[in-house]
Amino acid sequence: MMEASSTYTLLIEGDARCLPCSQEKTILRSLIDGGVFIEANCGGKGTCGKCKIQVSTGRVIDKNGRQAQPGKDNTYLACQVYPQGDITIILKKAQASQKGQATEIIVDDSMPLVKKVVLSPAYPTVDNHYSLQDMIRQALSVHTSEDPSFNSTGLIDNAAMLRRLSEVVETKPELITITLFADKAIAIEADDTSKVLYGVAFDIGTTTVVGMLVDLNAGKVVAVCSKNNPQASMGADVISRIQATHELLGGLEGLSQLIRRCLNQIIAELCSAAGLTANDVYAVTIAGNATMAHLVLEISPSTLVRKPYAALFKYMSPLNPQDIELEINPQGKIMVLPNIASFVGSDTTAAILAVDQDILETPMLLVDLGTNGEMVIGSGNLLYACSTAAGPAFEGAHIRDGMRAADGAITDVVMTEQDVLVQVIGSGKPAGICGSGIVKAVAELVKAGLVNTSGRFTKAAAAKLPESLQQRLKNQGGQWEFVLVEGKNSASGADISITQADIRQIQLVKSSIYTGIQFLMERLQSESELTVCLAGAFGNYIDVDSALTIGMLPAGRKEAVCSAGNAAGTGAVQALLSAEKMQRCFAIADKVNYIELAAQPGFQQRFLANLSFPPS
Repeated sequence: MMEASSTYTLLIEGDARCLPCSQEKTILRSLIDGGVFIEANCGGKGTCGKCKIQVSTGRVIDKNGRQAQPGKDNTYLACQVYPQGDITIILKKAQASQKGQATEIIVDDSMPLVKKVVLSPAYPTVDNHYSLQDMIRQALSVHTSEDPSFNSTGLIDNAAMLRRLSEVVETKPELITITLFADKAIAIEADDTSKVLYGVAFDIGTTTVVGMLVDLNAGKVVAVCSKNNPQASMGADVISRIQATHELLGGLEGLSQLIRRCLNQIIAELCSAAGLTANDVYAVTIAGNATMAHLVLEISPSTLVRKPYAALFKYMSPLNPQDIELEINPQGKIMVLPNIASFVGSDTTAAILAVDQDILETPMLLVDLGTNGEMVIGSGNLLYACSTAAGPAFEGAHIRDGMRAADGAITDVVMTEQDVLVQVIGSGKPAGICGSGIVKAVAELVKAGLVNTSGRFTKAAAAKLPESLQQRLKNQGGQWEFVLVEGKNSASGADISITQADIRQIQLVKSSIYTGIQFLMERLQSESELTVCLAGAFGNYIDVDSALTIGMLPAGRKEAVCSAGNAAGTGAVQALLSAEKMQRCFAIADKVNYIELAAQPGFQQRFLANLSFPPS
């Protein structure tokens, strides 16, 4: 190992920040510690090739202290090099994946989760003596006299609330505003502040974090902000993140700080967009997979990867902002929605709520496709769920030319008789291919016969194609690949292709999803027609025909498949708006029957069988 060294300066072109760095830390680690997002799907092992940086001034060395050898355009892997003095680098601007936004929220507001009441207090006198606590209780009783179920006793019975009351009554304001969260007083303010009441609903995904600013008075989303989950620098999937809590510098605390900082950045941007301050946000709901829920609370998720793969918690009492360092109104409350079991987290709870699967009378198959995959089948009180490693391949990880659904990403591929046509996000040249594009490309290759049912390229089929298409099938370094975009037409100058290894990744992903669906369908044993509802970042954009072609979804009518967009985000908003919806979340978490796929008899045999593509 290298000896301890002096602290140097790390500059990023186009960024005003000046970060400390040293020979003791890789450039990747210095960027992470400085709050700069950079993708590293392999967790810094140097295998994914995603954390490329360009060094414009300064020198870098490898772990042995030798001068590091650059790649094309003077690029290096940030996880493999250390600074040898002050350094300036160029980073490709990171863009958050496109994620289905929360659909229009329709909530019965007769039971709001958060509300403000404005009181006209009758201050005590010498002749009419009572405590100021009783003054508030009496005023609340008058205000809520039309609601016999409301009990004002004990609303202001803790030291924190009494201290705040002491501050408010100092000037004897004519009006006092009480903020209620689930009919419990959480904030006391002088004067009438009832017109300002906002909350934020978060969907914390493994890859993308989405925050939605909600006007709780109007009952609608007024701003949306999404960012890359900065923990992606520690690995693309939840298993990598769990390993990082033990193996990387900073461990659990570091991962927790990364996501908390991201949430605060989103809150700040949402408030700025709406002309508000963080003090105007009184409540937050958080939905996320089980690993993300553990990490944001700085609770070790290690039990998830040890038999019997149990989460450490299912429910959480409402949190204070200080508990997770969230920068909202200090008197506000944070509600982490309940997990279901194992890796099936509160994002699935929220998704079930959003599509009303818990109160439907006809069966539905809900498939939430993101970096992780969760599936729920059934309706009403009969619900079964499982999780599977849907895989970061849908976010471009472990795919040679894969990328997130950002500008330059290929989203659609069509193979004509003479050519291959691609559609990209934005107006620039193709830079890579995202999940929906990968599935579409593989489906096109299967339909054309270029890829057989076992997933291998077939030269015999290629020989029957026109010369223009034959030339796209190349053998590079002993591996076959099919070129979608030639280097002369791409943003990087290199071919964008689907490789044999890429197809294998898609086979693994689609087999895990379909095998899980098979086990769920057997549990349900229903003869009613099944509606398939696709949700999540990837599920929102996938081409249904392509998913059926490669055998990712059960064969059936295309018309029976619908999209729910960002169902987890929608459910988080609904729970923020309605006490009744919040209670349904807890009921959902209790009623869903969890199935551990790996423990099912014959799972491995089915998984292997489902690797094959269906015959054309």
